[in-house]
Amino acid sequence: MTSVGNSNPKRWVPTAAIDAEITRIYTEEYQQRDRRLPHRRLPPLRRFASQIGWPYWAVKKRGRELGLARTKEKPWTERELTLLNHYAHLTPEVIAKKLRQAGILRTVTACKLKLKRLGYKSGTEYYSGCSLARAFGLDQHCITRWVRKGWLRAGHKGTARAAVQGGDAWLIHEDDVRAFIVAHPEEIDLRKVDQRWFLYIITRGEVAA
Repeated sequence: MTSVGNSNPKRWVPTAAIDAEITRIYTEEYQQRDRRLPHRRLPPLRRFASQIGWPYWAVKKRGRELGLARTKEKPWTERELTLLNHYAHLTPEVIAKKLRQAGILRTVTACKLKLKRLGYKSGTEYYSGCSLARAFGLDQHCITRWVRKGWLRAGHKGTARAAVQGGDAWLIHEDDVRAFIVAHPEEIDLRKVDQRWFLYIITRGEVAA
């Protein structure tokens, strides 16, 4: 990267390598630190700015543009959180697309970070009973019924929820979801399921890819 004048902020032009390192710092090194520590006090980011000859503010600004920085993140509205909750069983890429279709602009990284902060397991091989129920377009009690009948294999998330709160939440692997669909297709209402998710499960990710 070259400088073309001290008064022109456009000289701080990012490259793919710079973006990759900024992303790594935010997603790897920052996650290992105290989550309450604001990004403005993140030494690895300051060191990297010095290494590439950028001012610290320019590196932080690029982090915000990449959807990585939390300090300047636009607050999520109730509508956005409602939609995020509704699509939490999908991958961050698909969620960002769904939000765009609803007129909401959020980066894939922003969706991924928000899901993580809210405790969702989006984009992983596991589903909670609630997220799986949304994917099937059913009430969560249906998931519990399938599990108790032995039709759907499930473990527990290890939470401390009391019995009056519904007990510990289910943790269900996608392979077990696929096995359930094959063994009990009569339980599935194709008019209600999230079609993209259903194809993803049945094809083992081929359609989503």
